[in-house]
This record gives sequence, structure tokens and C-alpha cells, in this order.
Amino acid sequence: MEIISAREFRANQTAVLSKALRGESVLLTSRIGTFKITPVAKKDSLTSRICRGLEEVKHIREGKAKSYTIDQLLDEL
Repeated sequence: MEIISAREFRANQTAVLSKALRGESVLLTSRIGTFKITPVAKKDSLTSRICRGLEEVKHIREGKAKSYTIDQLLDEL
């Protein structure tokens, strides 16, 4: 596991992200906290859910789908 500072990350982003992509654990420390850098796979369910949500927003803005109020959305839960 490698622990790097935010300054080091900014200076060496490509190298650090390449390590994470290869599966190496990389921790980033900064004044506001510590973060683990991990790649997001295209097959990741969260990623696909976000993409579907963005697509829905696009359709609503184009008038191709109905928009809902927050109360209507909560009622569906």
C-alpha cells in the first residue's frame, strides 16, 4: 500500500492512477481527510445506474419524459 500526499498526487497523477488501475492500493492524504483511490469499472452497477439517471434527466429536459416533484418520487418509495 502506498500513501501519498495531495501535493504528490497532483505532481504525479498519471503514475498514481496507473498504480490504482493495476490493483495496487493507493491512499491519498490531505488536510481534509484520507481517501483510497480505486478505479471504477464500466460494469460497475453504480456507474451504470448513474448513466441511466443522466439519460433520464436528458429525456426530461427534452420533454420526452415526464418530470416528477420530490413528493411524487418519495411516494413511489
